[in-house]
This record gives sequence, structure tokens and C-alpha cells, in this order.
Amino acid sequence: MPRKRSSRLAVAAALALALALVAVACGSDDNASSENAGAPATSAIAAKEAAAPSTTADPKKDWPKKLRFVAVPSSEQKAQVERYQPMTEILSKELGIPVEFTFATNYSAVIEAMIAGNVEIAQFGPFAYVIATGNGAQIVPVGIATKEGKEPSYRSYGITGAKNDSIKSLKDFAGKKVCYVDAASTSGYLFPSAGLLEVGINPETGVKGTFAGGHDASAISVANGTCEAGFVFDTMLTSQLIQKGDIKGVVDTVEKETINPEKADVKIVWKSPAIPNGPVALQKKLPQTLQDAITKVFMEKINVDTYVLRGYCPSKDKCNIGDEDATKYTAVKDSLYDGVRKVCEQTKSAKCKLT
Repeated sequence: MPRKRSSRLAVAAALALALALVAVACGSDDNASSENAGAPATSAIAAKEAAAPSTTADPKKDWPKKLRFVAVPSSEQKAQVERYQPMTEILSKELGIPVEFTFATNYSAVIEAMIAGNVEIAQFGPFAYVIATGNGAQIVPVGIATKEGKEPSYRSYGITGAKNDSIKSLKDFAGKKVCYVDAASTSGYLFPSAGLLEVGINPETGVKGTFAGGHDASAISVANGTCEAGFVFDTMLTSQLIQKGDIKGVVDTVEKETINPEKADVKIVWKSPAIPNGPVALQKKLPQTLQDAITKVFMEKINVDTYVLRGYCPSKDKCNIGDEDATKYTAVKDSLYDGVRKVCEQTKSAKCKLT
């Protein structure tokens, strides 16, 4: 009996041990399953993601294949296209899409193209910008040409031939053949109109007005006697045309200064108040990522440092940006042009509305 009982106890102990081992083993498997329940699924998802193409959004996906850039005409076609070539090439390289510059024959062409959405980028004059925004153009100004250390502004000059003693001030423009630039030009028509009205001359009927088409053409017409008087923006006369040799010298009767006085063929008899430089503006319909990219290029790359670095200019002191005597672009707001809008209200000029 003791042996049987001992045997039974041994069997029972062995069975209990076996069951315990099975329970432990099962418990270990269950724990492992619990701890790694998500492992097979996670691994499958990771493998699937690794095999699948990236779903990260391409910021350029909605960008157009090319951009069209136009500027209000300030000079003859060849000269203006050459001045904007560096800008368009830098924009093309930085954006990674072609940017085409198109010469506009008049201000209205720029205004109407932006209203219709036929071009994406435009360099406006202040008045042309005001006309465009006032006639439905869905555009946003992003930059203004600025010269280091100077306010981003310019002035209109009333000029006549250096030897024309019959014209000594704006009052003497009455009844004369006068060269305006363009009906949508700020310094070539709007501010001159305000100046003439201040001295009692109707800008449309009080002079024999004609539109020269460009600032260079207006100044040259005065120099050669085609027009008895005219208007031009400041640095076109005192810098660009002098450098090109189209104007030999200038006598400034307002501030008593001269440039090559012994050769002077033009004299300045009137200067307007300061006018803010015109903005570069973009279509609002462009993807925001593209608007931001274009703005960044203008703020960071369209400057004399980049122009010199890329070989467009020999040195900083012999380098200008676009049509302006400028060295870079800075940020600009629409409200800067409220002063131009006020001149429109004061003159009540029909030219303030698109016709």
C-alpha cells in the first residue's frame, strides 16, 4: 500500500507539473500574442507604405507651364527688353518654369491684359496700377523697385528746349505743343495734368497735347524741337538718356543744377511732388505657393548683388533694376497708391477710367 500510494502521488505530481508547464507555456504564448498583437499588422502597413509611391503633395502641381511678364513701356522696345532680360532669366531659373517677357506698345495693353488675366506678372506705373485695380483687375502688388538709402519714389519733370526763352515755367505751356507720354502714365500725364490745372491750364484743351508713347520719345521730341514742351520721369532724363547720348545736357532751372551745361539741349522748368514707384503685381488666381515663390524671388534675388554675381552688370554702381534707377525690390501695399487715387479725384480726369 505505501508503494501504491507513493506511485500514485508521483503520477499526480508529474501530472500537476505537466499541467503547470502547459499553463506557463500557454500563458507565455498568450502574453506574447497580447504584447505583439499589433506587430504583424504594423509590419504589413509599414511594408505597404514602403512599397507605395510617396503621397506628399507636390507644391508645383498646380503651377502653370509658363508665366507671362509684361511692363508698361518707358522706352523703345529693344532697350526695354534688354533691361528686363536679367529679371526674367532669374525668375525662370529660381521658379523652375519659363518666364516670357513681352514688350507692350502702350500702357492700356498692360492694363487690359491684367484685367483679362492674359498675363500673370506686370510691372506697372502707379497710375496704370490704379486704373487696373479700379477697373476690376484681380491682382496683388508684391514689390516696389527701391534704391538703397533712398525713398522708393520719383518725380515728373516739365521740360522744354534749353534755348527756348519763351517757356520759363509751367504757366508758359499754355497754347504750346506739349508731349505727354501716355494717357495712363503717372509722370507723363496724370501728375502733369494736376500741375497744369494748378496754374489754370486745362491739360486737354489748354495745350496742343500729343502722346509720344514713351518717356524717352517725349524727352527726345523736346530736345529736337518736335514738341515745344513735354514731360518725362526724372532719371530717364538725367541718367538713362544722358548715358545713351540721346540727350547731351540738361539745365535744371528749378534747383539750379546742370548736367553738361555747355552741351545742354533740354531744360527743366517744373518738378512734381514725389510719386511712389510703380509696383510689380501678380494675378490673384495664381496658386498661393506660386505667388509666395515669385514674391520670394523679387525680395531675395532681383537685386544688384545677384545681377553682378551672374554677370548681368560689371559692378554695383553700373547696375539698375528694370526701368528704375533702383538696386532692389522691397515689399509694398496697395494703400501706397491712395495718393495717386486722390490726384485722380482732384483732376477728375477721364483718363482715370479705362476707355
